Amino acid sequence: MALNFSHAFATVLYPWIMYDLTGSVVCMALMAFINGGVLLIGMAFGGYVAEMLGIRHTALISAKIGALTSLLIAALYTADFLNPGTLLFLSLLSSILDGPATVATEVKVPEIARLSGLSKTDANSIDDMIDGLVLLTASAASAFIIAAIGSKDAAWWITICNFAAMMLLSFSLPKFRLRAAPHLLDIIVAGRRFRGAPISLPLAFCASAALGFFMTLQIFLVPAALRLQGESVAWLGIFIAASATGTIMMNLHLASRQDRPTPSSTVSRAFLGLALATGLMWIEISPLTMIFAGLVAGLANGWLSPAFVAILQVKAPRDIRPHVMGLSYSVVLLFLPLEYMLTGVAIGLTSFKTTCILAIFLLSLAAAVSAAWLECIEND
Repeated sequence: MALNFSHAFATVLYPWIMYDLTGSVVCMALMAFINGGVLLIGMAFGGYVAEMLGIRHTALISAKIGALTSLLIAALYTADFLNPGTLLFLSLLSSILDGPATVATEVKVPEIARLSGLSKTDANSIDDMIDGLVLLTASAASAFIIAAIGSKDAAWWITICNFAAMMLLSFSLPKFRLRAAPHLLDIIVAGRRFRGAPISLPLAFCASAALGFFMTLQIFLVPAALRLQGESVAWLGIFIAASATGTIMMNLHLASRQDRPTPSSTVSRAFLGLALATGLMWIEISPLTMIFAGLVAGLANGWLSPAFVAILQVKAPRDIRPHVMGLSYSVVLLFLPLEYMLTGVAIGLTSFKTTCILAIFLLSLAAAVSAAWLECIEND
């Protein structure tokens, strides 16, 4: 939980610091693009790295690197010695093992359940509840904390959370049973297994594109708009809190429904909801529009939950489970780095308002194309 909180905090704060150092939204986008790309590759090869280093060592090494790099960033930023290149390098270094560490801890939930005497169902439910709660609240809380105490003091909060996570993992993560050395061929086998799973890959790709823009809204587009207009980071907290509320509301609605929505309606509604949220931001940047835009974006994101549950719960034999899980996370995050960079370049070459118009057009087009594509597949 402490590790997830520090990751969410860093995701909000470090791009904000990059703008402080450069005054460029393109540099913010470049930072998000590189970190997103590293995370994507780390997820794809996460199973291999975790099996090679060992589950416990992978998680601990990742936590130690995160603690050290966050300490260096906080110290250099406080002393006014931090430059954009150093921030980019340290941020990249801190995220280099995030993908393998995520796969390592998630894939061992069943074994942790065995060691703790819980059933697999209970352990997975507790793990998903904690992860969901932290991810939905930590980003919003971090934005309000940054607004209250300032960027320099907030950087030390990330360091404290990382050191707390490192200590907790050292004392609580069990020593798992050793397994045979992994082979890169295992990733290919896992890919075939994933391809043969009872999920729709077109649905997965469409949902991934929609999720990528939702995360781009939270992590880049809204912060860039606030930076360009000189507004408080607290407004970002309002947007994220509203989007978390919308996601929870839609998840509860879908859970209470007797019938399951079709893939075409799920994805098209998500894209159209994101287009509407972007349109509200195009009209005006204010606390009121942050509330409504965040709520609409959260409702759109909630429509995607059934698709991601299907992707991340693909069953696999124990020997290739880490690789299948890593590929599942990679599919979920597939379009994220590209959407970061395209949005940043669009703002840099044009303006925020023009970028919003382009995004609304592309999201509406994506809704129409994805609905037609998925309906064609359903009819076949």
